[in-house]
Parts: sequence; C-alpha cells; structure tokens
Amino acid sequence: MRYIICLIGAVFAMGMRGIAQDTGNGVLLSHYVFDQFQKGKVYFKSGSTQEVSLNYNTLTAEMVYEDGGKYLAMGEPEKVDSVVIAGRVFIPGDKKFYELLCRCVSPLLAEYSSSIKEEGSNLGYGMTSNTAAATTLRSLIQSGGAYSLKLPDGFQIIPKREHWILSGGQYRPANNTRQLNNIYTAKKEFITHWVKDHHTDFSSNDDLVALIQAIDKN
Repeated sequence: MRYIICLIGAVFAMGMRGIAQDTGNGVLLSHYVFDQFQKGKVYFKSGSTQEVSLNYNTLTAEMVYEDGGKYLAMGEPEKVDSVVIAGRVFIPGDKKFYELLCRCVSPLLAEYSSSIKEEGSNLGYGMTSNTAAATTLRSLIQSGGAYSLKLPDGFQIIPKREHWILSGGQYRPANNTRQLNNIYTAKKEFITHWVKDHHTDFSSNDDLVALIQAIDKN
C-alpha cells in the first residue's frame, strides 16, 4: 500500500510545472474542459486507482488536479491508463489527453485545445503575432497563471475541438466527410448519404458518435 501511495504521489508531483493559487483576480475564462474541478478517478497501468479533484487544461494540454486551492499538472501521464471525470473518459496519448467518445471498432476521440490572444497584440491590418502569443503562454505557464481558474485581465481564449479516429495506432483526423472517407474507403457512399440525411454537425460529439456507430454496423 505504501508503494502505491508513493507511486501516485510521484506521477502527480513530477510534472507540477505550474503551481498557482486562484487569487480571485482577472476574468473567468473557459480554458478548462469543465466549468469547475470535479471529483474524478485516475486509473494507472499498474492497476492502482486514485480519487482526486480534476480538470483538463486546454491551454497547456495537461490533466490538472486541485489540492488545497493549488493546481498541479499531472506528470508522467504515460503511467496512466485512463482518467474518468463526471462519467467522461480521457486517455493519454501524443503528449496530451483525448476524450474517448466511442469504444468503436476504431475508437473515436475528441481533442480539446485553445489558443491565447492578448488584447493589444495586433500588429495592424488585422494581423497578430503567433510568436508573441507563444511567449505569453510560456510566461503564464512558468508563473503558474495558466493553471489558475482565472487568467489575468486582457486575455482572450480561443477554444478549439477536433475529432480523431485511432486506427492502426495512428491518430487520423475525422472532422469532415472527406477525412472520414479517407479512413473508411469502402464506405464512402454510406458516409455521404448518412451525413446528408442526418445533417451531421462535425463539431458535435453526439453527431460524430452516431455516425461512427452507424459505420461500424453498416
């Protein structure tokens, strides 16, 4: 039992690059998947489990847990099998976590990310600096600000959600009809008709789950 506790502590502590307390300053922004930290379970590949308050940070692409008002990034995610938060399953892969939407023949995954824009960062003519945004994000991570529930004033979060099919050990994009046709080459006609008949919204998790389940049954 003592070994399990030490292992869990190491997995969390090794990656606590940003430690921050929410001071109440700034504007509440949606750079986490959930509106608030929720009790969840971490299932380790060793067979052990840990219950802790969790959320997924879309800015840093890290699973974060809360401990006494502090927010710590989970380290060594390669030792984690899965994380369950509010009944939703997240699995590690490719240096981030994906939500497992469907345990289909080829699993359907959702990737949640976001970019940051600082007010006044325009270069003119509608242009912005990606370098400046990356530098700002690194500074927020180093200071721990990116882990707080609230970011400082003057920041805009631009959320993004992408869908992937895990096929043959590869993450293949599944965000439109063409991409799905590239994955399911023998079912192009079925996919085209389904999308048209059901008015599939490729930004909707539910619509994509229904489509992939239908493809498996066809």
